[in-house]
Amino acid sequence: MAHWKTSLLDAGFTGDLVIPSDPDYDTSLARFASNAQKLAGLVAFVKSASDVSLVIKFATSQSPPIQFVVRGGGHSTSGASSSDGGIVIDLSRYLNTARVDVENKRCYAGGGCNWAAVDAEAIKYGLATVGGTVNHTGIGGLTLGGGYGFLTGAHGMVVDNLLGATIVTADGSILTVNDTTNSDLFWGIRGGGCNFGCVTEFVYKLHPQRTTVYAGPLIYPAPRFGEVIEAIEGWYTGASSDEGAMLVTATRGRSGGPEVAVFIFYNGEEDEGKNRFKKLLDLGPVANLATMIPYEKLNAMQNDGIPYGINYHLNGVTRTVVPADVGLAVFNKLIETANAPSSTIATSTPSLNAAHPDSATNDIVAPEAKLDSEPVMVLLWEYYNLNKQSSIPADATAYRMRVKRPLVTLLITWKGDSVGASKDAKARLTAMKMFCEGAFGSVKAKVEEDDTGYGNNEIGNPQSSDAAAALYGRNYPRLQEIKKKYDPNMVFKAWYPIRPAA
Repeated sequence: MAHWKTSLLDAGFTGDLVIPSDPDYDTSLARFASNAQKLAGLVAFVKSASDVSLVIKFATSQSPPIQFVVRGGGHSTSGASSSDGGIVIDLSRYLNTARVDVENKRCYAGGGCNWAAVDAEAIKYGLATVGGTVNHTGIGGLTLGGGYGFLTGAHGMVVDNLLGATIVTADGSILTVNDTTNSDLFWGIRGGGCNFGCVTEFVYKLHPQRTTVYAGPLIYPAPRFGEVIEAIEGWYTGASSDEGAMLVTATRGRSGGPEVAVFIFYNGEEDEGKNRFKKLLDLGPVANLATMIPYEKLNAMQNDGIPYGINYHLNGVTRTVVPADVGLAVFNKLIETANAPSSTIATSTPSLNAAHPDSATNDIVAPEAKLDSEPVMVLLWEYYNLNKQSSIPADATAYRMRVKRPLVTLLITWKGDSVGASKDAKARLTAMKMFCEGAFGSVKAKVEEDDTGYGNNEIGNPQSSDAAAALYGRNYPRLQEIKKKYDPNMVFKAWYPIRPAA
């Protein structure tokens, strides 16, 4: 791909261009999920929106056009930020800083920022916005797909705090979008993912934020899970907008066996925080690491448990109130699914083949579908006050899942880089999702409550337009019109591709 590199440099590209023969090629491909890495033909580390525009114009002018993707934080487990033989427009090397307008309470963040950079810069001025709870996550994907965080109770979703952006569209135009300028496109990117262009800068609303908060993990023995979920569900019924929690159930933790942890958060002092979480504290966790911490460390609490650079698949479901017996059944199923022999996964769950993300192109019941070692499966049960986000009309933004159904994220990690191992892991995750949907009534909610799902947690088939139509529900026709205007040839199609209107 040396001629691509030469052509871009001759055209005035100012950043770094990496091709397979370059010594830093392998490191340029690194992703949060190792299984999502692909062998790009060229990685373009852009320095500006003009660089992005140049790459897009070059790629689309070739015959045939060169496929390209955008990488912000590289957290897509489906591979949406990786390219197999094409071009990666990588924002992370140079467009990775945040600056704060204190007077107007705004944060201007480069498209390659992660949440650690945004949190650290804003809190210098006693300010914050809603951000990801694992702060090595890039801001771009989370924002464009919706985005929940510990401050969701107080300020809504990440997308609800987006005031504007700079975006490079399919024809190379560099546009400002907000409520008054290119407002149709601004509506579309608030939930529409990377379907309309490459966002090189995000503008977030900032809110006054105390510099220390009460937060940390409470660790419990796995056999006490029934008591834990009963306590946390009891607390959640009266949770205020200033508190939140994440219940983490893992098939293998630090002890080597199943583990239960609750990461608690209270946006206030320790004494009041202890009072708010009394139900959980009274259970007597084997380890209580909750204490007053600097705000900028809040979204780093889970980083060690979700490290960058190993194999991951993600999925998710929604839920309402979870009785202790239902929660316990889900936890037991999680352990059973992780420990089951590979040969039994596909046959143990009815209709798994049809429901599996690869069912259209691959037979998951294949001889090579086998993990090299026992996987680790995790459920992340989110507990945020959803009054704020659900008060926003479903058609106010492209993101439309404005229901009071908290998320449960399903995660699996494994060793081995074979295609078969990845298939096995996906099958286990899908089997677990199907069980959870039955336990939580998620399928019924999709029909009765307009619970269209959360795209940032769906492995589903993010390259399928049918999946996009299902994800966006009644907002899809409007998105199709916007797609027709700004990207009629579907140049941007790496994540839930929206088909242009006819």
